[in-house]
Amino acid sequence: MTAVPLTDIEPLRSLLAIKPLGLFSDIDGTLSPIVDRPEDARVTPRCRDLLLELIGNGARVALITGRELDVARSMAGLDGAAYAASHGLDFWIDGAIEMRAALGGYPVLVDRMLREIGNLAVPGVTIERKGSGVAFHYRRAADEAAAHGGIERAIESTEVARHFERIEGRKVVELRPNVEANKGTAARRLAHRLGVRSIICLGDDRTDVDMFQSVGALAQDGIETRSVAVMSAEIHPDVLAAADYSVDGVGGVEWLLAELAVAVTPTAG
Repeated sequence: MTAVPLTDIEPLRSLLAIKPLGLFSDIDGTLSPIVDRPEDARVTPRCRDLLLELIGNGARVALITGRELDVARSMAGLDGAAYAASHGLDFWIDGAIEMRAALGGYPVLVDRMLREIGNLAVPGVTIERKGSGVAFHYRRAADEAAAHGGIERAIESTEVARHFERIEGRKVVELRPNVEANKGTAARRLAHRLGVRSIICLGDDRTDVDMFQSVGALAQDGIETRSVAVMSAEIHPDVLAAADYSVDGVGGVEWLLAELAVAVTPTAG
């Protein structure tokens, strides 16, 4: 199965009638365009306004991301949303921070790994510390294959890396704690904590496959769901295989959110 291009929201209308509705979304590449410098990324004003409108009309919005919690909240600027950050390690729900306690010595391991790797002399590669994990970005590299190879050699040079799970994303290699947490476990937790009975789920990257699959399995709990892949030239086939529908880039997400906002707005009288 592969995602079907979404040209109108008719296939989603049955979900909109089941309340409370959840709108679960990734951030980077979905609500925020991918940029050369990760620190420059922001949710588009249009997406933010439409999500606020959906929240105001009763939708329960949750942003599920690999970013750290403070960064995710700053990027989105949505106090009315719930957040699952660092691939499901940290949560912001009902105005309060919730963290998993099972991270052990991972922050210390990150310190040690970065010391052992040292200054990574690979043109176009930047290292982003993400709390208890690390991301190696190579989007700015002129030779992406060489940059990826340099990252691989750096990871292999440190014994500490074996304690981490390795994830490939869009021009990024991430090492995250090897614990039972990902966007899928985060989506399941948020679905039950927010009390939703239907979910529309948006994502663009391989880490979102866990989210799509987990949300789809919520049918066993009586929660109706649909997943929407956000297309790009870099999209991995696994993302399309896991999604029900697709839209074209962040602009397509803005179109979809606008249609949903109209559909859930109560009519006068």
